[in-house]
Amino acid sequence: MTNTASQLCPTARLSKPARQRAVDFILQYGTNLQRERYLYRFQESPSNLNVLASLPHYQNSDGGFGHGLEADLRTRHSSVIATTIAMQILVSVDAGSSKLASDALNYFIDEYHCQNWSAINIRCNDAPHAPWWKYNPDTNSDKSFVANPGAEIISYLIGHHAMGAEIPVLLDRAISHLAGNDLEMHELMCYTRLFENPDLDEKYKREMLPYLLSNSYRLVKVKEQDWEEYCLTPLTMISHPDSIYTDFFSDVLEQNFVFRINRQNDDGSWSPNWSWGVSLLLRGKASKQRSRSS
Repeated sequence: MTNTASQLCPTARLSKPARQRAVDFILQYGTNLQRERYLYRFQESPSNLNVLASLPHYQNSDGGFGHGLEADLRTRHSSVIATTIAMQILVSVDAGSSKLASDALNYFIDEYHCQNWSAINIRCNDAPHAPWWKYNPDTNSDKSFVANPGAEIISYLIGHHAMGAEIPVLLDRAISHLAGNDLEMHELMCYTRLFENPDLDEKYKREMLPYLLSNSYRLVKVKEQDWEEYCLTPLTMISHPDSIYTDFFSDVLEQNFVFRINRQNDDGSWSPNWSWGVSLLLRGKASKQRSRSS
């Protein structure tokens, strides 16, 4: 499949005043980490040091991350899901081999139980959290592969050569699950992160590709009336010109850009399309995501 950068160059753009309102909102109301990530990405910051300096606030002595790094999970305790978010950030600023990342990977290894990773743990119930992040001890009671977050975690372990001989076994389980099940949206995102790891052997990518495309065709919403709800959109899945999904959804990218631009609030923010107690923090998170893609 051939993708070109021109397919990701829509004519729709935020106006300069609208973009400045978004920047002002992030810089005024965002967390220090959100501000530094914006500056690194858009202001040609010479290094990732300020982003890295903002992350230890969220990391615990066990190597895992908590302290509200996942905005819908406010506990200070470490969780696997918050630690995957930390790894996404570290990879995005070319710090996947940093000490922060190494400690996070050790946390993943420590949290590998019953051939799976549980996204959250019982200590996550001790602080405000979205209903979907309430810990249920029966969630991982069987031995079937838990793709969210397992597929994504495998990607990080490959890059750091952790768990050595177990990686091929984990990959076989992950791909068997992918081939035998219809994914839900978050599972597709986890598998996509695994697929996009440059260290993943091409033979695994060849096995995964048809299943990823068929699931994306089923899951990604291409009609504007669906985008008001929490769902996968073309821009959710296509983050760079070489994405495997570009050809599938190139004909609706422009429409998706326009939709996002038109949903900007007067104060420069974008409101998330999910809720359980919407705050400025969630609006800051949504606004950074939207300004990146607009």
